[in-house]
Amino acid sequence: MSLAEAWEFFRWSILAILATGLAAPVLGAFLLLRRTSFHGLALPQFAAAGIAVGFLLLPWVVALGVFGSVPVEEVAGDSHAAHSYHLIFAALGTFIGLAALVAPQDRLGMESARMAGAFATASAVTILCANASPFGEIFVNGILTGESLVVGPREFATLATTLAVSVVLLFLLRHDLILASLDREAAIVHRRPVRSLEAVFAALLGGSIAVGTMSVGPVMLFGLLVLPPLGARRLATSVRSFFALSAAVGLASTAAGLLASFWIDLPPAPCVVAAAAIATLPGALFPTRG
Repeated sequence: MSLAEAWEFFRWSILAILATGLAAPVLGAFLLLRRTSFHGLALPQFAAAGIAVGFLLLPWVVALGVFGSVPVEEVAGDSHAAHSYHLIFAALGTFIGLAALVAPQDRLGMESARMAGAFATASAVTILCANASPFGEIFVNGILTGESLVVGPREFATLATTLAVSVVLLFLLRHDLILASLDREAAIVHRRPVRSLEAVFAALLGGSIAVGTMSVGPVMLFGLLVLPPLGARRLATSVRSFFALSAAVGLASTAAGLLASFWIDLPPAPCVVAAAAIATLPGALFPTRG
């Protein structure tokens, strides 16, 4: 497929992927500073599980008249008609996952095991609910494999707005968030509103992951949350350059991955993640800074 044809048919999806490539690594950089990068892997899977549950419940929701007199087949077949409905379930799944990962007290050093278990559970729920739904299997499998490019102007507007708000608020709160991330006790001593900051960050992260999973799928999203910050960390000379490099690596990875996807006719998500993984290699040649 030529680039002109790709732009004509998939322009909103391309813009959504590029926007995610620019913004998601910034969120991922905060996760890396907080030593919670595994959240970038687990939470998109929880969002996908929420979407699968939403499809499983769709016939009952339609029967209650939520979509008026529109038959369930038409609702399920129109990717835009039920966008808000599925976004609600994606958000529910994400915040349930966030609560499961953050709330338990980790007195036995089992955080990694708990996260791995949460990821395995969310993956199982996604597959089971998608296969049990007469309508959701194709859509859910599409976002899981990264083959779906169904973003329209409404979905792009939702994604771009959510990501822009998240990045802007993170920029405005960056000093307190970084202090709370690197040294929570020092932030408390300096009377920073640590709990409020953590709640704001959780809300921004959860909202961005829910919308991002709906738009670009969990594979691409957790790749962009984790890989660009890993590559940028070894090259950054300051916290500010760390965030800037993370965003730059993410944007370059999405552009390169999209080009490869259209040229060799492969799904965009694995191509973008592969490009992001390759982009981390130069940083591996340098010792970690600061």
